[in-house]
Amino acid sequence: MTKRVLLASAILGLLVCGTMSPIFATVDFNAYLPIAGTPITPQFVFTKNVAIDYSGGGKLKDLLNGKNMTISFSDTSSNNTSIKAFMENINTEFATDRKTTATISNLTVNYQVQINGDDKGATIDYRIALTPILNGYVLNKGGGDVPTVFDISWMGFKMTGPVVISTSNLGDLDINSPLGIIQNQLPDVYTVLKGTAAESTLQSNLIDASALVGYPIEKWNSLFDPAYTLSDAVGYGYGGQKVAVTGFAYGQSDIYQGSLKTQNTDVDFTADAKYHLTVIERASSGTIDADGHANGYEVQGDPAISTTAQTSTTTGVSTAQGLSTMTIYAMAGFAAVIAGGIFWWSNKKMKDAAKRGVDNSPPPTFQYEDRKHWADKFDEEKKE
Repeated sequence: MTKRVLLASAILGLLVCGTMSPIFATVDFNAYLPIAGTPITPQFVFTKNVAIDYSGGGKLKDLLNGKNMTISFSDTSSNNTSIKAFMENINTEFATDRKTTATISNLTVNYQVQINGDDKGATIDYRIALTPILNGYVLNKGGGDVPTVFDISWMGFKMTGPVVISTSNLGDLDINSPLGIIQNQLPDVYTVLKGTAAESTLQSNLIDASALVGYPIEKWNSLFDPAYTLSDAVGYGYGGQKVAVTGFAYGQSDIYQGSLKTQNTDVDFTADAKYHLTVIERASSGTIDADGHANGYEVQGDPAISTTAQTSTTTGVSTAQGLSTMTIYAMAGFAAVIAGGIFWWSNKKMKDAAKRGVDNSPPPTFQYEDRKHWADKFDEEKKE
């Protein structure tokens, strides 16, 4: 019973806290997998935060103090040949490293960097959102009692080299390196960083979703909902009707995944003066909604999801964490009964007070005793 209570707390905690937007992250991923196997549009959002402390003065303070700017661009592979080449490189990564038959037919890139500096230091916030149109992610098309199997190994792709995108407003920009925008927009700042420990620390990859496949899919938090409502889902062929869906979530601290803490990389470096660099990241996160009653498992070492169609009237189905859906609903119903009882009791007390009417009785009288100093007690004893 204790184990089930802990499991319930973990799942309910996920429902309450799972929607909180993280401040800094490696990747935030979400996808919907229709059992029909139609093309999907998952989203990868890669973010990173860099802080430079120049409170001791120096050239970086002269260059970044008072600097407040936002640099961004948005484009697609159908309009930009460099993004099309990037898309083809991802497809190559899919085939060679991820061993998947999934392919991307179109890719949208949204890139944004915010730079803010004051007299103590500067921060550089990176955000890259990739939205592909993905095909070929179904390993086995099921039907009836035969499960449909989704290949999800593609979600763990990473780019290890420069990803240079040609833009109309920024020219050629390497979006895969934190140094890319510094070289492009702040060349004098890059000159100060060049050859220091800060440069080597910033020579990392922004586009890296490998953490999503580093944690087994069968250990992701999951919850089966037999009456999930798809709104605005005409493109998936459901027209907003109710379908059974299993949700998978990773990246929230719980009794299974442990405490997922923010990681800070701190580097002291010296150029014309002494500076301090901090790179802040947190654990990656992911959410997947799969049609039907689904379970995560591995196929030859790669993550996959197997699912069978369920009607919205299905009862007594267990989640991947061992709790039945009806148990979760019963817990919610029990909470509603308690809330209703409290409301009824409060309402009854209010009505009883109203029935008593206005109290016209005279106010009570009080007698006050003169306050005396503690030493007066001895004077009274002497008089006696």
